[in-house]
Amino acid sequence: MSRLFKFTLLSLLILFSVACGLISNPLNQAKGLASTAEAIATANPVSVSTLEALPSSMPNVGQYLNPTGTPVSNWNNIPIMTQATAGQEFNKNTYSFKANATPTDAQTFYADQLKSLGWASAFSAQGGGQGGVMFFTKDSNFLTITITSSDKGVVVLLNLQ
Repeated sequence: MSRLFKFTLLSLLILFSVACGLISNPLNQAKGLASTAEAIATANPVSVSTLEALPSSMPNVGQYLNPTGTPVSNWNNIPIMTQATAGQEFNKNTYSFKANATPTDAQTFYADQLKSLGWASAFSAQGGGQGGVMFFTKDSNFLTITITSSDKGVVVLLNLQ
């Protein structure tokens, strides 16, 4: 056998060994991790009947799309459209109202009104006439306005942080 052949064969053997080691080492570590988890579970048995579901801290955002009550004309120094037909404050940071208007009407209203009140537009994304999201800042306040079309106009969700 030639030296070149022996060298190539030895190189391939070393390369194959290294590759197998790189593959099998993570597999061995995973097996060890599974064994550890199994040992912990065996040492600390938990009865399924003792498990309880934790109440969710996620808000029920569906309620924001169906506000009830008489709309206000101004919420936290933010004007509410005069076309509003229903409105509801859900917490100190969230107000939603329905209005007989188009999404474009609502976007134009807030772009104009908030600019005149000293709010700066940070971002605006329109959803092809179906609504959009607008972000405004003023001092240390951040206002998010979500506008979505509904069967009888729009629903506007105001979130002030």
